[in-house]
Parts: sequence; C-alpha cells; structure tokens
Amino acid sequence: MMNLSEQQKQQIELNRQKALARLKQRGIIKTPQQLPVSSTKQNALPAENGNNKRSFEPTPEQKQAIQVNREKAQERLKQRQQNLRDASSNENSTIEQQKKPLEKIRPSVRRQDYIEYDFSTMKNSYGGFINSEEMLDGGDSKRAKTLEDWQEEQKNRRMLFEEEMPAFNMSSAPRCDECGINIEMDPLMKKVFHLQICKTCVKNHPEKYSLLTKTECKEDYFVTDPELSDVSLLDRLDKPNPHSGTFSRMQLFVRCQVEQYAFKKWGGEEGLDKEWQRREEGRSVRKEKKYQQKLKEMRLKTRAQEYTTRLKEFKHGKKHVHDFSDARDGGVNMDGVKVQIRRCLDCGLEIEEIGL
Repeated sequence: MMNLSEQQKQQIELNRQKALARLKQRGIIKTPQQLPVSSTKQNALPAENGNNKRSFEPTPEQKQAIQVNREKAQERLKQRQQNLRDASSNENSTIEQQKKPLEKIRPSVRRQDYIEYDFSTMKNSYGGFINSEEMLDGGDSKRAKTLEDWQEEQKNRRMLFEEEMPAFNMSSAPRCDECGINIEMDPLMKKVFHLQICKTCVKNHPEKYSLLTKTECKEDYFVTDPELSDVSLLDRLDKPNPHSGTFSRMQLFVRCQVEQYAFKKWGGEEGLDKEWQRREEGRSVRKEKKYQQKLKEMRLKTRAQEYTTRLKEFKHGKKHVHDFSDARDGGVNMDGVKVQIRRCLDCGLEIEEIGL
C-alpha cells in the first residue's frame, strides 16, 4: 500500500471540503438548519431506546420564527387578493370606457399628419398589406403615391379648407345664393367653381351642385372634348386619377354650369331633348343597319355552303348510308369464335359480328 505524505493528505482533505461546500450550495446536501421538522424529531429521539416515544417541543426561538413566517404568508395572501381585485376593476373600467361613444374620445394625433389608406382596396400578401392599386414597378405598372404627391395634396386641401377668413360683420357678410341664410360657404364651390353656395345646400341639392366627370358630361349633355378642355368656358376641379397614377388626371365639373352651357348650346331644355331624340334614332338606325349587314353575310355564307355540298354530291355522288339485314349464322372464325354475318341490302357489304 502506497504511503501518502502529510502534504498530500492535507490537499485531499481540502478538496473534499470544497466538494462538500459545492454540494451544499447546490442543495444536494442540506445543512442541519434546512432539515425538515420530521427529521429533527427523529434525530431528537434517543437511538438506543426506540420504544420510548416522546413529543417534540419547539424552543422559544423556533416558535418565534414560526410566528414570523405565518405573518409573512398571510401578508402575501392579502397582497395577492388585492392585486386580483385591482385587475378585475381595471378590466371593468376598460370595458366601460369601450362602451362610451367614439365622439367623446379625443384623438391623440392629428389626422392630417398621416397618409390615408383604404384597407378595402388592399390585398393581403401574407407579408404585410400592399395596396393593389399603387404597387411599384416590380409588381405592376401602376405608380405608387410619393411623398411629394401627398404633400401637394395636403397643401391643396389646406388652401381650400383652412385659409378662409371669418367675416367681421355678420350682417354684411355674403349669404348663400340658394337659401339666403347661411354665411359659411363651401370652400370647394367658392374657390374652384366661384359659386356662393353653403355646404347644406350642396348636400340637399345634388341635382344642381353634384360633380360630373368628362364622360358623364359628354353622355348626358353632349358636350365635346374641345369644349370641356377650354378653361374659359367651364370651371373644373383637377385631381389625380383614382384608378392609377399613370393615367391622365381626372377633371370634375359642377352640374349646374355644365347644364347652363348645354342649354345655351342646344337651345334650352327642349333643344337638348330633341338632340337626345335625334341621337337615339340615329343609334337605332345604325344598329338596324348593322343587323341587316350581318344577316346578309350569314345568308351568303349559308348559300355558299349549300352550293359546295351540291358540288360534292355531283362529283362524288351522294353519301351512301348502309341498310344492313338481320344477322345470320356465319360459323366459326379463325380463332374458333362463333360469329354472325350482316349484309347491306343496297351495296352488298358484309360485316361479321361476334355473338356473345
């Protein structure tokens, strides 16, 4: 057996103590203070007398520690119940706040500071919402709205709706030409179309102050493109095309001005109605003429097909249709299968049928 020196024994003892300390720190080996009460009771009993059982009486220090722990546990229980009550009260207050009308909730930001998007026109690409009408050149030929376009749009809006000065004298202020009561004019009608009309009258009289596109002006009032392009004849509102940024800009006209110019051009309402009647009759005549032309072409085509069919019959004869007789016994063929024979009554062609 190898004899260890005194220094080696000290090193081994030191390593053993370090290992025990690490195990105690991890909780693998518990200290006497961490042992449960049951184990303390068992250790308190005398080992030599197993039948002599006596009750364990805690010391005053242990009783005081138990009382302190009980008070701490009760305090934690009260704190947890209080937190649950606070959470339920906050939830109820949030629900009540959501039930309030939206007009009582003040927005935290101004709406004009952000670009407005219509989510109903957007397509979900599962990577974020992308506007299908304003995609970049990589996905579509339609041009997206740039920051400069949006700033110009906001500038025009502020020019229309925010730069109107209030009237100093209410009695001498200009009033609406339609109702003669309101003094607050519609800024769009005043600045663009030079009409003294209030917002209420614009909303209540769409037959006069609704906006028309160029197509509607041409179809309803028979105004030509050169007349609509003339700035001196009609006022117009120029806006970006809502269908695509690459299309030409959209022009809107107020109905009363277009109607007034159309009456002047066609001689009043009766003249406009006569022009509409004349165009409808011309459209019906053109439609009937086109129908007759198509009918004539169809007849010529049918006649040519009939002539071609007769020419083939004259050259090759009429197409023969076989009229076979009843089946009769034909014996057995090369494969040993019983067959039946049918014969054409006109040309004498015979065919064999396998009897099943």
